[in-house]
Amino acid sequence: MDNTKSEILRYLGHKNQQVPDELHAMIDECLAQMQDAIMPRETHLELGLVSNSSGISLVGTEIVLCGRDIAKHLQGCEKAIVMAATLGVSADRLIAKWKHTDLTRCLILDACATQLIEQYCDKIEQETRDKAKNLGLMATRRFSPGYGDFPLDIQPQILNLLHAETRIGLTCTYSHILLPRKSVTAVIGLGKNLPAAHGGCISCDMRTVCNYRKGIGADECTRMDEK
Repeated sequence: MDNTKSEILRYLGHKNQQVPDELHAMIDECLAQMQDAIMPRETHLELGLVSNSSGISLVGTEIVLCGRDIAKHLQGCEKAIVMAATLGVSADRLIAKWKHTDLTRCLILDACATQLIEQYCDKIEQETRDKAKNLGLMATRRFSPGYGDFPLDIQPQILNLLHAETRIGLTCTYSHILLPRKSVTAVIGLGKNLPAAHGGCISCDMRTVCNYRKGIGADECTRMDEK
């Protein structure tokens, strides 16, 4: 089974059970439908960082990244990439189309879209890491509002900074939920001499209670961290 399908099954709550052929077939069908529907887009900015008593300020803006976890994540970083990515409204529409007539298909389409936005962000992250390496820099993994104590209420500031609505059609609700739903904002730190463990399970304060680690196993998470 390829990684894409195994991740979709994880989002559906499967934990190494036997998967019926019918479910395999429906996942394949839904994944193909979602891949045809989506229009992935992203936008980003590179900004300097300054630490102060309030948190970490993005140079040239009034944005302060607050919280112990984002401060820990950006330890040693001189700059940051602030990014936003989305699959577009077509993903939400395809999921909603089946909401009242076929809940199983709706849930599978949702899981497929979740995996596709993660893959898209992984691609952006790797491209950022490659560009940083060419400049003699290291890059952290992405860190999104809502992780740990990094507050969700920074979403509007990030979207305004990136002009995300006009550039990629991305907005958020009053409760800071991104629209379209299959979208991500994140911060990636850049620096010359970063600690060996930046991002991933090994540096996460939630690793002892993380449902993801419980689902796929700590050994698998460790292998993922080593990639």
